[in-house]
Amino acid sequence: MNDSAVIGIIKSIFTFYGYSVTSSDISDLVAQNDTEKLFIKYEPSTNFNNARYFAVNLKKNNGKGILISNNFDDRTKRFASNEGISLWDREELESWVGKSVLSGALSGRIGQGYPVEETTGADMFSAFQAPVPEEKLRNEPVIDKYEKTIRLSLPSVQLNIGKQDALSIAKEKLGVLKSMKLKFVPTWYYRYSFSTQKMYRSKTVDLEGKGEGCINGLTFENSCTVYSDILESTLVPTKNYEIVRPVVEKKDASAKAIDSIIRDYAKEERINEMIGDTIVFQQKVFAPDPSDITLGIELIHIPVWEIEGENKILEINGHDGHITEKKTASALTGSDNRVAGNDVRRTYDDAEFV
Repeated sequence: MNDSAVIGIIKSIFTFYGYSVTSSDISDLVAQNDTEKLFIKYEPSTNFNNARYFAVNLKKNNGKGILISNNFDDRTKRFASNEGISLWDREELESWVGKSVLSGALSGRIGQGYPVEETTGADMFSAFQAPVPEEKLRNEPVIDKYEKTIRLSLPSVQLNIGKQDALSIAKEKLGVLKSMKLKFVPTWYYRYSFSTQKMYRSKTVDLEGKGEGCINGLTFENSCTVYSDILESTLVPTKNYEIVRPVVEKKDASAKAIDSIIRDYAKEERINEMIGDTIVFQQKVFAPDPSDITLGIELIHIPVWEIEGENKILEINGHDGHITEKKTASALTGSDNRVAGNDVRRTYDDAEFV
C-alpha cells in the first residue's frame, strides 16, 4: 500500500468535511474545526506500545486521536477504547472512504474529487457509517465498532472488558443479540478504621480494625470488594450509555456499613468469676461502638455491559468480568431490602454485649 497516497486520501476526506488539515509533530495529520481537534496517525503495522505512546502525546496536546492500521490486536483495542482513541483497521478505512476511492489511491490515481453529502464536522463520523447488510441487521446489535467517546467527571473504576470482548461473551450465551449499552451502576464505597478498648470488670479486650467495602446503590448488598484505583473521570461512548441513579441513600449505606463492621469485629468471650466459693461462667460480646469507628464513604460507579438477547439480558461487569443473567430489567432495581440495617446484637441471643 502506498502510505503517502493513503494519507493524502484521508486528508482529502477531512478537508471535504470542513476541517482545516495540517501536519503535526505527533501524528501524520491534525484536523481541526470549531468544535474539535483530531490527531490522525497512520501506521500499516502497529502495536500496543505505539498506541500507548500516541495516547501520551494526545494528552499533552489536548486532542482526540484516530489511529489507522491494517489490523489491531485485542490488547491494543482495549487500551484504545479506555483512552478514547478511535481505531480504523483496513476494513474500517475502506468503509469510510469508499472502496473505489481507496483503489484509485493505491494505483496512484487520486481522483478529482467525488460527490459527498454536505454535513458538519460533528456529524462526520455518522456520515461515513458503512452500510450494514440486511442479514447482519437482523442478527447483530446495531452498534458502531469504534464509537466516539466523551470524558465525564464520574468517579468510577477502570473499564477492563472492552465492547468487542463483551459482545463475544454475549453471543456465546445469548445467540441473537438485540441491543447493548454501557451502564454505570452506583456503588457506595467506604473505608473505615478504629482502635478501642472494651472492659468488663477485670477483663480488657483490645479491638482494632481497618479496611474497605462496597454497598450496591441499587440492591443494598454489602461486599468486601477492594478497588485499588478509583478514577475521578471516565470515558463513555457518546450514545448507548446510562448513568444509573442510586436508590440507596448515603445515610442508609453508612448505617449498613457500620452494622457490618461491628458484626465482623465483635468478639465473644467467656468470662470466669468467683462469687463466694462458686465459679460463675458468663458469655460476653465485645464490639466497637458506632462512635469508635471512623468511616469515609463516597459514591462511585461500576461499568457494566448490559446486552439483551431474545429471552434474557446478560450483564457483564466491565471491571472484573463477573457475569449475571436476568429476564427483566426490573430485577436489578429491587429494593425490598433497603432498611437501615439489622441490630448486630440479635446474632448473639445468649450473650450480653459490653
